[in-house]
Amino acid sequence: TSQITKVLKRCWLMQNAELKRVVIALSFSTLRVSERAQITVADVIMPTGKIKDEIHLRASLCKRRKPRSIWLGRVAKHMIQEWIDYRKARNWATTFNNSYQGLNLSSKLVLNNRGRSYSMKRKTRINQNGDRVDYSACDVLELMIRNIYQRTGFKGCSSHSGRRSAATIMNSQGVALGVIQRTLGHSDPSMSLEYIDVLPEQLTEAAEMAF
Repeated sequence: TSQITKVLKRCWLMQNAELKRVVIALSFSTLRVSERAQITVADVIMPTGKIKDEIHLRASLCKRRKPRSIWLGRVAKHMIQEWIDYRKARNWATTFNNSYQGLNLSSKLVLNNRGRSYSMKRKTRINQNGDRVDYSACDVLELMIRNIYQRTGFKGCSSHSGRRSAATIMNSQGVALGVIQRTLGHSDPSMSLEYIDVLPEQLTEAAEMAF
């Protein structure tokens, strides 16, 4: 968690800090980069203006077209509100009524530094079974996230690092694997295990418990 705080603080020293902070916060809320680029205001904000506790991700947004839900914590909601205020101050996709905090409900939640939606690219990869899989990617947002981590001093990090860190933190706090699996949206618990790093203090504690 100290590393997360370090990244978020570092963002304040960069241009468009609110954009960078909300993107990082959504990453630690387990959203994939393509999901962050495509979720809309209505996905995240209620008509009353309240930020949702649970975001339902439509099948069209998700990997393998499998819908899932993610849950927002207090810090993530704070970053989202920060970003909403930033958008409203620049009149980016705003309306003349108070619903959805004055934002256009169908606009993307995350906009680029010009107030426009991020473009998505169709790509193809070969999975472990040798099958061809088509998917959507947001290279511009991916590069921005990598740059944030590099400038914070963390090498080799990507848009997936937030998801991995979230899984590792949940595991260290004793969250059951099934819950972590559901949070990440994995169909198989073995996939979630690959995201979890065992921390040194956990090994020390296990050794004490064993003998």
